Amino acid sequence: GAAMGGAAMGGAAMGGAPMGGGPMNLAALQARVAEATSKVEAVEAAVQEVVGTSKALTATSDADVLQSTSDELQNQQKALMEVQKSLTQDITEARKAGVSATSSVTDLSKLSPRLRSLQMGLTLEVTKLRGFLTRASAGAANVKQQAATSAANKVAEERDSKELQEALPATKEIVSTAEDSVEAIVMMAAPLIADPPDDDGDILNRATEEIELSAADAQTKITEARSQINLKLQGARKFAPETRKIALTEFSSMQQKLTEAQKKLNPYKAFKKEFGQRVQARKALQELSDKLAENELEVEKVKMMTSSADAGQLTEDEISSAEKVIQPAKAAIENMIRMLEQKLKSSDGPMKDELVQMKDKTTALKKDLDTVVALLSKQRQSFATAEMLKSASEKVDKADESLKKCQEAEMPFLKGIEVLPGDESVNAIRECEGAAQKAQSAVNQATTFLKTKLQEAKRLVQDLATSVIEELTAHQTRLDAVAKKVADFKKETSERKMAALLSEVIDGVTACEKTMETYAKAAEVFSSESLEAVSSSDLKEALEKSAAAEKEASAAMLEVRKTFAAKQKEARNPDSQQALTKLQARINTAQQELVKTKKAAASGEKMIKGKEVLVEEEEKIKKIEEELTIAEKKVKPGEEEAALGIEEAKVSDEDIEIMAKAFSEGSATLKGSMRVVEANAASAPPSLKTLLQKLIERCKVAQSKITELMAITKDQRERVVSDAFVREGKEKVAQVDACLEKVNEAELPFLKGIEVIALTEAKATIADSETAAEAVQSAVNGARTFIASKNLEIRKFGEAASKPAADEFAQLTERINAASAKLGTFKKDTEGRKKTALMQEAGEKVAAAEAAVKKMAELTEPFTSTEDGASAERGEAECEKLVEQMKECVAALSDASNFLGARQRDAASNSGHLATLKELQGKLKEAQAEMAKYKKVASTHEAKYMAKKVLSEAAEKLEGMDAELKKAADACAPLIEEGGLKFLVGVSVGLLATALRDHMKAKETSHEAVYKEFTGGAESLSQDAFSAHLEKLPATLSREDIEFTPERRTAMFGHIDADGDGNISLAEFKSMFVQRFVCVKEITITDVFEVSKSKTIAKVEAGSELVTEHNQKTDDSNGLTRIECTAVVADKTGFVTMHGNQGTKFVEPISPYTNFCQGVDTTLEETAKALSKVSAWFSGKVKELMSAGRDGPLAEARTELGKLRAKTQAGQDTLSKLKIKLGSGKKEYAKNEVAEKNAHIERRERKEAEVITAPATAKFETLEAGAKALDEAAKALKDVTGEELDAFATPLSVVEASEKELQAVLKCVEEAKAIIKEQQGKLPTSNVRGAMLDARRELQKMNAKCETTKKQCLGALDAVHKQCQVIIGARGGEISGMLRQQAFEKGLAPETFFSQVASPGDEKISEDAFSRYVESLPGAAFKPEQVRLLCRHIEAGGVGRRRFQAFMQQYFAVVKGIAITDAFDISVAKTIRKAELEEVIELLEGPQTDTKSSIVRIRGKSLADGKEGWISLKGNQGTPFLQEVEKPFYWIQEDMPLEQNFKSEGSAGLVRSLKADEVLELVEGPRKETYEPGLRVKGKAILDGAMGWFTARDKTGFVFGEADSKYYSCSASVAMTDNFDIKDCKVVRKLAVGELFTVEEGPTQVADAGITRVKGKCVKDDAIGWITTKGNAGTVYAEASSKHFCILQDVPLTKQFVTAKPGEEVRVLAKGEAMQVLEGPKEEAYATETRVKVKALSDGAVGWMTMKKATVKPWTPYYKCKAAAPLHDTIAVEGATVVREIEVAEVFELLEGPTAEGDVLRMKGRAEKDGAVGWVTIKDGAGKRFFES
Repeated sequence: GAAMGGAAMGGAAMGGAPMGGGPMNLAALQARVAEATSKVEAVEAAVQEVVGTSKALTATSDADVLQSTSDELQNQQKALMEVQKSLTQDITEARKAGVSATSSVTDLSKLSPRLRSLQMGLTLEVTKLRGFLTRASAGAANVKQQAATSAANKVAEERDSKELQEALPATKEIVSTAEDSVEAIVMMAAPLIADPPDDDGDILNRATEEIELSAADAQTKITEARSQINLKLQGARKFAPETRKIALTEFSSMQQKLTEAQKKLNPYKAFKKEFGQRVQARKALQELSDKLAENELEVEKVKMMTSSADAGQLTEDEISSAEKVIQPAKAAIENMIRMLEQKLKSSDGPMKDELVQMKDKTTALKKDLDTVVALLSKQRQSFATAEMLKSASEKVDKADESLKKCQEAEMPFLKGIEVLPGDESVNAIRECEGAAQKAQSAVNQATTFLKTKLQEAKRLVQDLATSVIEELTAHQTRLDAVAKKVADFKKETSERKMAALLSEVIDGVTACEKTMETYAKAAEVFSSESLEAVSSSDLKEALEKSAAAEKEASAAMLEVRKTFAAKQKEARNPDSQQALTKLQARINTAQQELVKTKKAAASGEKMIKGKEVLVEEEEKIKKIEEELTIAEKKVKPGEEEAALGIEEAKVSDEDIEIMAKAFSEGSATLKGSMRVVEANAASAPPSLKTLLQKLIERCKVAQSKITELMAITKDQRERVVSDAFVREGKEKVAQVDACLEKVNEAELPFLKGIEVIALTEAKATIADSETAAEAVQSAVNGARTFIASKNLEIRKFGEAASKPAADEFAQLTERINAASAKLGTFKKDTEGRKKTALMQEAGEKVAAAEAAVKKMAELTEPFTSTEDGASAERGEAECEKLVEQMKECVAALSDASNFLGARQRDAASNSGHLATLKELQGKLKEAQAEMAKYKKVASTHEAKYMAKKVLSEAAEKLEGMDAELKKAADACAPLIEEGGLKFLVGVSVGLLATALRDHMKAKETSHEAVYKEFTGGAESLSQDAFSAHLEKLPATLSREDIEFTPERRTAMFGHIDADGDGNISLAEFKSMFVQRFVCVKEITITDVFEVSKSKTIAKVEAGSELVTEHNQKTDDSNGLTRIECTAVVADKTGFVTMHGNQGTKFVEPISPYTNFCQGVDTTLEETAKALSKVSAWFSGKVKELMSAGRDGPLAEARTELGKLRAKTQAGQDTLSKLKIKLGSGKKEYAKNEVAEKNAHIERRERKEAEVITAPATAKFETLEAGAKALDEAAKALKDVTGEELDAFATPLSVVEASEKELQAVLKCVEEAKAIIKEQQGKLPTSNVRGAMLDARRELQKMNAKCETTKKQCLGALDAVHKQCQVIIGARGGEISGMLRQQAFEKGLAPETFFSQVASPGDEKISEDAFSRYVESLPGAAFKPEQVRLLCRHIEAGGVGRRRFQAFMQQYFAVVKGIAITDAFDISVAKTIRKAELEEVIELLEGPQTDTKSSIVRIRGKSLADGKEGWISLKGNQGTPFLQEVEKPFYWIQEDMPLEQNFKSEGSAGLVRSLKADEVLELVEGPRKETYEPGLRVKGKAILDGAMGWFTARDKTGFVFGEADSKYYSCSASVAMTDNFDIKDCKVVRKLAVGELFTVEEGPTQVADAGITRVKGKCVKDDAIGWITTKGNAGTVYAEASSKHFCILQDVPLTKQFVTAKPGEEVRVLAKGEAMQVLEGPKEEAYATETRVKVKALSDGAVGWMTMKKATVKPWTPYYKCKAAAPLHDTIAVEGATVVREIEVAEVFELLEGPTAEGDVLRMKGRAEKDGAVGWVTIKDGAGKRFFES
């Protein structure tokens, strides 16, 4: 590295050449570059080596190595800097060599980044090593310092530890001495404190003084010791760390000891003074002890008084007595506790200990007293809660009673009349609202009471709180049910009130909903999934219908919203708002449906538009594709040319030019089509979207083909186009020169020497000059723009084509610039001349103004006359002249003033003009001043005149507007009113002429010869001859395109017969062949047809007219369409090209229709302008008159003008409608014209299409015939109503015939659909249009109609079935009623009655048997077929037992509360009761209709309680009250008891136990069963002390336990003796107060002693003996206990009060056990249960059971298969034959069972799927369920 550095620094530069010489040559530069490169590489290698060594070093490396490496890095930095400096000098020298040294400079410059990179690496490494070295140096210093510190610390520790050990013993000695002094004082004072002397003698004084002296001495020792320790602590804080820690711990401990000694010493420092106080404290302590003893006695006394509370409830007197004792005892104890706490604060030593013990005793005593207080509180709460629960029950009962009043009040509404007549409705609603208010008040009071008491109950003792909360909760449950019913009643009352108030709105909403349904039905097609399959005509038709329906729906919606808004203002209360909210929801739903349907209709409209776009744009694209195909044939070589090796086709320059334009136009058309199609495709249905996407793809393909063809023709096209551009550029420059020549001509009058010419001539000349200048400027601009744009275009061309054109354009630009310079000079001259002329004109304007003012003066003079008769004679004519002159003057003055003002700027630079202008302004001011005087006179007459004139003008304007509108309507009439018929006839004549021209050319004949063929040799052609020949002509000429209808032939004759003489002359006949064309693009006339061989005869300008009698023809060699014709203006005859081979049009036909459209468009445009002018005139006049004020003639005119102005808008609307009609007429005509021309093709395609559709059409006709036959068969029944339907004799025949026809129709539908599908396959798959498209649509329609016909036929049969249902309903009610009457009279149950009707031994009633029996009923006069129809309705194939019973027994469920009344007539009926929701009613009679109210009613029996009466099926507003249901059946999911009676009697009333899965028939109910409260007692078993709750009486009244009178309780201490005789007995033992014993004998009175004795057995120890229960002085020693129960039946002992939630069972109490009452007896309320009387289907057992939601479920005879199961032919599984397998989810109807077969549950039934009958397993022995109801 060092060597490298030296080498680098050895020379001034890297190269060998001297620095100061001249520029180096190339060889020297290259040598220097090589030398510099080698040196950079050398220094690079050296630096990388040193950097590598540095990177391997870390912070822990050796310091010497780090230092040496750092030095080496710094050396390399220096060397690197020298190399960089030399390199910079070399680059500088190399640059001096100029351009030739550029590569050397670049090579040298590339070395600099390498050096910079090395420099950066070196810098990083140097910085890193410096850090390492700094840290290494600091670490070494730290190690030395730590070692020195450690040694010093060790020496200090040894020194300080020794010092501490020396100081501690002496200090501890001082502290011990102080402590001993304090202890001695305590010992001296103890005897005096414990036993103070009675007097204050010398001995006592000496003793107390000695104690005080000793205390002072001890205090001194403590103070000295504390001082010593503080000094030691200060010294210890300077010790070494470890020694300091030990010293501080020792000294702190000594200080703590001194603090404790000080505390002991403090009481003795003033011992003598405080000794008396100590003695007094001792006495006070004794007094407290005495009080404590008294309190203990009081507490014990209270405990004795309440000892019997554990055995039961205390009496009111007992509680009051105990509370009287407790209060003072409690106060005394609390007072004592406060005193003790105060004493403790100022006491210490033994006295403090005694006070603490005394406080503990007092606290314990207070705790005992609190227990007694809690016990008394519980006893007191028991009394209070009993009263509270009684009040709660009463309040809930009151609420319940108020609910009954509500039900009574609503009875008028429950008879079926929902909206009662006026006053009756008001009264009934008032009654209901009053009852509701009272009921709500009762509910609110009860709710508040229960809520409050529930909160209070939570604060009761736990056991009592639990039971009270349970009872209150039960009451709350009852109340909640009442509250819900009250709320429902209020809601119904509100709804009834609203129904009366809002009946008008409800009717409106209903009507609106109906119109919405109509609208939705009309627009139904737009919601179809196959909308795209619907034809446009059908869509349009549906759109028209839906539009009409939409108007009706919108109108209905608007009307109902108005009505609703009005009612909303009237109804302000919340109930009304709620009802209105519901109606609002219905209105909103209808509105949403309206919006939804509108959206669907809009989609249909989009579909129509999309289809139209598809057709229109496809035509455009097809045309472009055809043109591209022609162009491609011309541009690309054909197969023959390709085979010959010809790679390029030869195309003429003319064709290329035409192609270029066609490519440009085609590309623009494709872009436009793509935009239109893409816009419509975005919202199109899928199928249409697919077609549109295909169209887009075709656009892209066509565009790519245009691009390809442009590429192929590039060179020739660029050359041809460039030449065309140059030609057109030269023409435009020539036009500039021509315009410039006109400029010279225009300024000639100013060049004759006369400086100021006449004003008129000057203005005309200036106008001509400006026009000429504008023409030149326009020509210059056009030429420049053209050349500039074409210059840009040719720049894209190849040089061969663009360079000559660019040169030509440059020359043309020079000519244009020269012309522009001349134009500038001319404009300047013209501007000067114009200013002079304007000044001249200003003078004339001022003169004219002065003349007008002068005339004004003459006209004003008569009006200033004072003669009386003068004014009257002047009249209106003079006023008019005056006003007109005033206007003229004002206009002239204003014009002159404005003109002079404008000239101010012009004259600024011309002093002569300024002087003239000043003079003119002076004259003008004088004239204006004069005019102001005359205007004052004229203004008084102006208003009246102006008003009249304005109105007159307005009338004229409106007349003119009407005339213009009539003119426009007349002009449009041929198309709007006549449909363009005369133009279509002209098209037909044109087709005939074309055919005849071709015929003449083919036969080489003349017009005359053809005319003769028509006339048959006659002189003229009559209509008959014309029509006859024309009819044969298509066949003669083999031209199907000239087949016309007779009507059209007649019209064609009239069209050709121009003079209307009834004959067609030869001239008229020839005129038919004349065609007229207009040139739309400049073209030449050539002498022959072939372009390649032709010569130009003349040039035809755009807009020129051409006439011909020939047909057009296409040149196959080049694709050009040409025609022989005569140019009218040039009078030259020859051939012109009509269409280029790229689609460019040069001429277009002139037709009467085209002329008509142009004329009509012009007329409409003129009319629109005229109407705009009229409207603008009215607007201007109204605006002018705005300043006329409120009164006067002008104000009146303004008002009238405003009225007339409305007519202008009406005129505008009329014109707009006319334009719309015209547009529609044009579109329709265009379609008709195309159809007219393509009629022959359509006819041919129609024939082909008919071949395809014929088989389907034939089959469809058969289908329609079948449908018609079905309709005829069904018509006899489906169209009859009322009495005619009721008396219809053959409904069954009609049904059978209709069903037969339906089967034939359904079969035909399937066949037709198959044929349609087959024929659809024969249609083309692509490019389907015209008749084939119609055929496809026709087949689609037929296919859709097949489904429609099928639906219609099914609907017809459904209508027949519905009519049959009406008959069945009428006959069913009558016959079922008669059958019920028969069964009732015979006393037969339905199942028994079934056997009588059925044939013996049959399980079904056959149709014949049913009919015979019905016909045999008394009074029966039914149509036989109606009876048979009913029989099949009940059950096809014979009526089974279950279906027969269901037919006889009709049931209804109550779906809305309704009254049961005693009579049919509502007006006189009385209410029995209200039928509740879900109550089941059995039909007894009816239904019958009340003629007064039109309400249908039945007589029925409630299964709930057997009440019979009349009930309304529906209200007069249609609200249903009853809904027919099947007779209720149930099935149970677990075993449960079936009991004999409604009231449960337990096992005593058990019929049998119902098994799980049994099916039960409802006989009676459901009925609510309520229970009397049971009794629960909390007690303690005498036997084993077990505690808990047991039932004394359950909800059925069964008694499990009762109070036991054999238990006695001692009320006073008494002896038990071994003998009855008190004179001769021994005491067994003493019985304490409250002790229990059972009586085994007695009570017996001892007459001579006057006492009562019993023999008893102690419960405590079973001791037996005689006890005196009543003393001879009346003292009661023992009495029968009411706190003991005897168990009469085994009953559970549970932990909780509630039976339903007993908690853990303690054990079962056995019969005969005794229970000590701890709480209760308490009533337990039971929830109401629902009971039903049922009959088991399995064995007919009848009884009552309790309904439980979890286990009792509704049953139907239809089972659903849950697991696949076999269908057997017998009930027994073993040996049975499998009919088939029943699959999962199949429905199976029960016919018999369910029946237990062993441990398997089986049933017989019928499969709904195929009618298969057999036995299946419902549930197997393992419990697996296969079927579920």
